[in-house]
Amino acid sequence: MGHLTIVALIAVLFTLFVEIEANPFAYNYQRLRIGGLVCASLLFVGGLMVVLYTRCTGKNKKVEDDNSEI
Repeated sequence: MGHLTIVALIAVLFTLFVEIEANPFAYNYQRLRIGGLVCASLLFVGGLMVVLYTRCTGKNKKVEDDNSEI
C-alpha cells in the first residue's frame, strides 16, 4: 500500500508541473517519447520484481517443506 501512495504522490506532483498548452491536439513528441520510456521502464522493473519475488519465495517454501518431513 505504501508504494501505491508514493506513485500517486509522484503523479500529482507531475501534473502540477506540466505546462498547459492552448491546443490540446498539438503533441510534443519529445515529451511523449520520454513518458513512454519511463512507463516502459517502470513496467519492466515491476515485472522483474514479481519474477524475483516469486523465485525467492519458492526457495523458502522448499526449505520449509524439507524440514517438515524430517
